[in-house]
Amino acid sequence: MQLMHLHAVTSIERLVSPGPWNLRQFRDSLKDHNGNVLLVGEYVRGFAIYTVGIEHADLLNIGLEPSFQGQGFGRLLLKSMIWQMPAEIKKIMLEVRVTNWRAIRFYKTMGFKKIDLRKDYYSNSKEQTSESALVMLRLLP
Repeated sequence: MQLMHLHAVTSIERLVSPGPWNLRQFRDSLKDHNGNVLLVGEYVRGFAIYTVGIEHADLLNIGLEPSFQGQGFGRLLLKSMIWQMPAEIKKIMLEVRVTNWRAIRFYKTMGFKKIDLRKDYYSNSKEQTSESALVMLRLLP
């Protein structure tokens, strides 16, 4: 992911997330984290932001244009991230909203398992509510 992709990434994020990151958050995340985009032709259709630590990686944010969901593009985006992992990385972790059953199902098909629950992890500033997150883990070979 490069700076030139951020406006498209931010637009996708607003379409798919109830608590979207803004342009500044994406720009700041690129300073310290890794990012991939899914290009179809010359257009950004999806993205993934992740961090690589000493022993594990964290998937921080992932999004795919709604019209590209359910066609294998999300799987391709996540596999691309996994292929880029250094050999010493043996697990990937993520948090997902407990109500995002579609994402939870997707992560399960990609080999992630539920390992924890984080109460009130996500905030919804519009409705002044919060939502819990499932913590999921995938072991790498």
